[in-house]
Amino acid sequence: MKKLITLIIAFGFISISSYAQDYTKFQMQRATLFSNYITEQMGLNETEKKFVYDVMLARIYNANTKIQSGNLTASEDKRAVYSAEYKTAQEKLADKFGAKMARKMMTLSNEARKKAEKK
Repeated sequence: MKKLITLIIAFGFISISSYAQDYTKFQMQRATLFSNYITEQMGLNETEKKFVYDVMLARIYNANTKIQSGNLTASEDKRAVYSAEYKTAQEKLADKFGAKMARKMMTLSNEARKKAEKK
């Protein structure tokens, strides 16, 4: 019985680790930039900040994955992917914070991106 439980736990860890996503340093830095800026501007608590970070990281990761897997090079194609991921992120934020706050958060993420690009 103990061996069976150990075996089940081992398979659980193996299956979880095989589905783990590998985020790049850039993706994590970008999500941190966005979530920190949004938190500063809106006065979010740590739990809310973590949620915003997770949404932004998923947005960045998913866009990058779709662009690379589709081998997209045209700016119009990339723009369509970014737009779709933007909408998805906004919907996730709206589910937790409401539509008005979600729009504000997405606007702030764009603002943070533009400020970072100017540096």
